[in-house]
Amino acid sequence: MAKDKTTYVCTECGENHPRWLGQCSSCSAWNSITEFKESKVITQRTPSKNAHRGYSKEDAKIDKLSEVSDMDLTRFDTGSSEFNRVLGGGIVEGSVILVAGDPGAGKSTLLLKTCAHLSQIGKSLYTSGEESKGQVRDRGLRLQADISKIDIMNSGDVELICNVMVTDGYKFLVVDSIQTAFISSLPNSPGGVTQVKESAAMLNRLAKEHGVTVILVCHVSKSGDMAGPRVLEHIGDCMCKIEPEADSKYRTLRTSKNRFGDTTEIATFAMTAKGMQDIVNPSAIFLDKDGAESSGNMAYASNDTGRTLLINIQSLVTESQAENPIRGGVGFDYKRMQMLLAILRSRMGVNIGGNDIYVNVVSGVNLTKDVGSDLPLILAMISSSREHKFSVNTIAFGEIGLDGSVRPVPSGEERVKEAIRNDFKVIILPKRNYNKRLETKGVTLIPVSHVKDVLEIF
Repeated sequence: MAKDKTTYVCTECGENHPRWLGQCSSCSAWNSITEFKESKVITQRTPSKNAHRGYSKEDAKIDKLSEVSDMDLTRFDTGSSEFNRVLGGGIVEGSVILVAGDPGAGKSTLLLKTCAHLSQIGKSLYTSGEESKGQVRDRGLRLQADISKIDIMNSGDVELICNVMVTDGYKFLVVDSIQTAFISSLPNSPGGVTQVKESAAMLNRLAKEHGVTVILVCHVSKSGDMAGPRVLEHIGDCMCKIEPEADSKYRTLRTSKNRFGDTTEIATFAMTAKGMQDIVNPSAIFLDKDGAESSGNMAYASNDTGRTLLINIQSLVTESQAENPIRGGVGFDYKRMQMLLAILRSRMGVNIGGNDIYVNVVSGVNLTKDVGSDLPLILAMISSSREHKFSVNTIAFGEIGLDGSVRPVPSGEERVKEAIRNDFKVIILPKRNYNKRLETKGVTLIPVSHVKDVLEIF
């Protein structure tokens, strides 16, 4: 009988090593390498008649790729329009979906309501290895979800779960969480690299062979990445992560992988007493159009995350009382602000570098990597220094180069349409993002190609 094969795997990046090391040579993480044994027991579990079968439901016969018939994807409504959109239109039958997030982000809350909705479509099983049945029931009642058709099991035994799913004809499975799942024939403890890898592989085979839709809850590491071996990310058809906004009740759901949809879509939820509520128009959260007009305010159409958000950028330029002027920024890159001040001085003849300058992105939105916010920030700073008040119906977007040119940004048309949908009447945009078909009655588009053109607006 063949011996078990032993390797050493980094839990942070999934890199294999021939021996134990204190630091991973691939990702430089310390004390992240653990022993991984490929047990011979796992190979014996698969019946010999299925030895030639892979993860798909079809036999491993050879076909011409051009002659393969079209596959009609069957999608199921999750009960959330935002979750549906991120998944590409709903949950695909037989898919494996990974949902990660920090503790308290709302993973279990979102998936319990999703499971309640799916249970109206087909038999659904919710397995919880972290909470008792009473805790899950109390959450369901608090969320006012219809939990009458949800079956629950407090077990992380993957072999038992798979047998129950096939024997009783379940269509949907939620595993909360994969870090508590285990295969009893393996000597390793739940949460280890071996258990997580083999458990995920067995659940993936269940999904592909029997058309069961599997949703796995995953923990995150200290760095905020999905915890566990890298094989988890390869197995999953869709990887989602719930991110809470700083000091906010709002949650953002993003996908980094989706075999059945676009990875640029994001969803916004509000965490309430009744669970995760869809935010269909997130711009209404970050945008304040009801306040009084004041200098230093400018609206910005952001699209850095793949979804257009309209947010407010504020700037305060005031006379400095210190020897060295103060620079303060929340939600904006300090070094980029310094660069824009140099462009103001050299390309526009506007010298405000001797003043104290503060920048604030309303509602805690982070624009550190969003270069499209250059133009609205410059407008906000000049507006504050000159005490010029823009109308609350004015919005801008555009990147600014060192030569003073206003460069185009991705998804310019989507930004303009979102601004128009939210009743903005004046839109300042890069000339190369301008298109005549965007002209709308009652809306003024102001295309600019250089920062000098911006001065004509004041």
